[in-house]
Amino acid sequence: MRTFSQPLKPKALLLTLGFVLFSATTLTMQSCSPTFDQLGLDNITNIGGKLTELMSKAVEPFGKHASSVTNLLGDLSKATEHAAGQKRNKEIAESWKILTNDLATPFFDRWKEKGTLDKDFIKESVGQVGKSLDAIKKAELAKKK
Repeated sequence: MRTFSQPLKPKALLLTLGFVLFSATTLTMQSCSPTFDQLGLDNITNIGGKLTELMSKAVEPFGKHASSVTNLLGDLSKATEHAAGQKRNKEIAESWKILTNDLATPFFDRWKEKGTLDKDFIKESVGQVGKSLDAIKKAELAKKK
């Protein structure tokens, strides 16, 4: 019977060392990857549908939808804060911030200022927001459960 006090053959030593390094690397990589966040996925699913639906109504007067816009911007803010508060979630949090600050808020500000918006402008804006929502959803789904 072999004990640890007896020397290992070079190949066995390399194999053992390789296994230890592989195990340590695997554990380290798992602890570095973000964990699945059901609330994050729920946020993107719920807010995404509401956001594009409300944006498509910008052909109507803003005043008719002002309270919905306020509520939705509040939901976007909460989702952004939630994403920022999650560990190892910097990219998704940044995507939420871009969606809120660079896409949704300027769209709603313009709608408020102009009263109504052109169909082509709405279509283009909804497309950009849709791509952003898809990217966030894909990133959320890629997290390890």
